Amino acid sequence: MQTHQSEQQDSLSQQQSEENSSNLIRPQKPPNPLTASRSHQELHRELCMTHKRRVSQEGKTELQKVLEKRRWEQAMKASRDQEEAKKNRSPLHQELLKRHQRLEKLERDKGQQREGPEFLRVKERLRRTVVLEEVAGGKEV
Repeated sequence: MQTHQSEQQDSLSQQQSEENSSNLIRPQKPPNPLTASRSHQELHRELCMTHKRRVSQEGKTELQKVLEKRRWEQAMKASRDQEEAKKNRSPLHQELLKRHQRLEKLERDKGQQREGPEFLRVKERLRRTVVLEEVAGGKEV
């Protein structure tokens, strides 16, 4: 019973506070004449709609499109420059490239031979030292 009475008192106090608050003047923001105008509201609505439509249809903003186009153009220009450089090589330059490739191949082959089993490399070193000692020993006597 006490809870029921306390609930009734709470509801009465809320009603009284609402009546008192309705008598009070509530502060309101002053309306902005620019945003309140119908033409402004229509223009804003139209801009929002067109923006949503463009983003949803295209999936990319205008800035992203421009950046992608620039990257693509730079890549195409670089590939064209490389093709022209290949076409305009002189016979001397071509021969130098061939010689350079041959030298690189020889170096790779030597590197592969060095990478062989360790005992073969040690054996080769021993042979060289024995030959060098015999030559050096023969001159001393």
